[in-house]
Order: sequence, then structure tokens, then C-alpha cells
Amino acid sequence: MKVAVLHGIDDIRLDEIAKPTCGERDIVIQVHSAGICGTDLHFRHMGPRFPNQPMPLGHEYAGEIVEVGSAVTSYHLGQRVAYNSNNSPADMGRGGECGGFSPWVILRGIDEHPQSLCVVPEGVSYDHAALAEPISVGAHAVNRSQIQSKESATIFGCGPIGLGIMMALKGRGLTDIVAFDLSPYRRELATRLGIAHVYDPRTHIPAEIMSELRGTAPIWGVPHPVTDVYFEATGAPGMIEDIAGFCNKGSRIVTIAIHRKPLALDATKVMSKEISLVGAQGYPVEYPDVMSGIAAGSINPEAMVSHRFSFDRFFEAFATADSAAESGKVLLNFEGSTQ
Repeated sequence: MKVAVLHGIDDIRLDEIAKPTCGERDIVIQVHSAGICGTDLHFRHMGPRFPNQPMPLGHEYAGEIVEVGSAVTSYHLGQRVAYNSNNSPADMGRGGECGGFSPWVILRGIDEHPQSLCVVPEGVSYDHAALAEPISVGAHAVNRSQIQSKESATIFGCGPIGLGIMMALKGRGLTDIVAFDLSPYRRELATRLGIAHVYDPRTHIPAEIMSELRGTAPIWGVPHPVTDVYFEATGAPGMIEDIAGFCNKGSRIVTIAIHRKPLALDATKVMSKEISLVGAQGYPVEYPDVMSGIAAGSINPEAMVSHRFSFDRFFEAFATADSAAESGKVLLNFEGSTQ
């Protein structure tokens, strides 16, 4: 079988390897759908986690259990499952033995870490089950923000994680949401989710827009736009510093993007405005609830999907996902793949 493997910076190959062999404590999953994550793109530009160790990619996937070891009790043959990578020691797609960009993967000793998988509810497609992962990342950012139902939120970045944040906010009944993105395509995805105020920050200055929509409050006599929580999901240089510059007293800034260079943050602004700067990474507890929300219809993963490719077109799919201005979530489908 062919597996997408990162050998070095900008060096991804489809390596031919043997299908995994199931031991008595293991299960083998036939992958049906996998999402290309921003982390996968980041590794492409950064290289493998461990020097001189090629790294299989892919951690957002869903599929069917097709082999079960004789000693396994936690799962059974034929179950539809999705990989909960934040809670799995297998570390798939991030330096572990397997990656989800593959027709089959193996989870060894599954009874010792059954939380590695989530059973896909009836009626939820493999495509949508695979997207529980990025939506859970957004849900965790919302949990970290401690935002309340009557508070306001501004999101910088309408990519998959930003869209996941919007889904989580709307699922909690929040309506005062403003979003910014450079890409017309990604702004359209946010609009499809029902976000009424979506802007290009180059033509609609964020501080001015928020002042118009929400009003201002003075800090030492100087008006500042009112917003309770800012979500930074772009990783753009200077973004957090800019938010700290114009935000109002007591604002919370949640950073959920990968920043490739250190920040130059004015700590005096953080102190004097009493800004809370909060990091959010992964989804330690959110995954099962997000999957339940997808099953119930309160979360619509389809709203973030921009492209679908068969695994045969892996490199085209990866290039599409790497073009942030022209894509949302890109999915790989393995049904009928000749790889």
C-alpha cells in the first residue's frame, strides 16, 4: 500500500509499504476519509519532528475496523470509528508508526488506550466524522476563552480552525460575532455559517469596524473598541501585538495559531489594560461532545468543506490545502483508490 511520508522539508513522498499485520492486542482500520490539517502543512515546511526519521502524515481520519486481535475487548469488527489524536499515545501523523494518509492504519494495544478512538454515530458520514478533529480544536479554544452567552467575539482567520470556533460559538447561542480574513473564499465560508459581519481587514480596519458595531469605552480618555474575546487563528506576524494595541481593558486574547517567529509584545499594554493572553492547543475533552453535536445536527461540518479528492490525487489535494486563499477544509477519500 502507499502511504504519504514526509522525508524532509518540502519532501513528501508516497512510499510503498506492507499493509499492517494485526497482533492479538491490535486493531486495523480501513481509512475511508481523512482531512488535511494545517499541522500537516506546517510539517511540510518544517520537516519531520525527529532528524533522519521519515514521518507518515495525517491524523484527521475516520474509517472501519476491519481486523481485531483475539485479545481485544474494547472494539469489535465492523465498527465505524474516528481517530481522537489528542488522546492517543500512537501519535499518528506526528512522528508515530502510522499516519492517516494511508488506506490502512494499525492501533497497537488498543485496550490500553481505548480513548484513541470515538465510535461514529449512525447517520454521520465518514467525511463529517473526520472533521470532528478540527472542530474540536475550535471548541477547545472557545472553552479556554470562558466566553459567556452575552459577550462578544472577534475571530481573525476564517480557515478550518476559525470556522470551528464559529461553530462552537453559535452552538452556545452566541450571536455577536465578527470575523476577518484576507481571502474572499474563506470569508464566504464564514458567511455560509451564518456569520453576518465578515470583513477584509485591508479595506475594513478591525478597530474601526468593532467601534461602529459595538461602540467604544475610554482608557485614560482615549476611546477603544469594545470586544470581550479575540480569537487569533491566522498566525500572521504582528496580529497579537495589533490586537493588544487596540483592544479594550479586560479583553481576552486566545491564540490558537502556529506562529513561526517569536512575538514582539508590549507587556506594558498587557499589564495596563489587564489583558488575558490565553493559549489553546488540541482538544483534551471536547472530541466526544463535538461528535455528538455532529450527530444531533447542531454542528454542520459540511460548511467548512471546500474540496474533495481521491487518494490517487494526493499531491493535488495537498497543494490545494496549502493555498489558503482558495480553500477551506480539503478531504481525501479512499473508497475506490488504486493506491
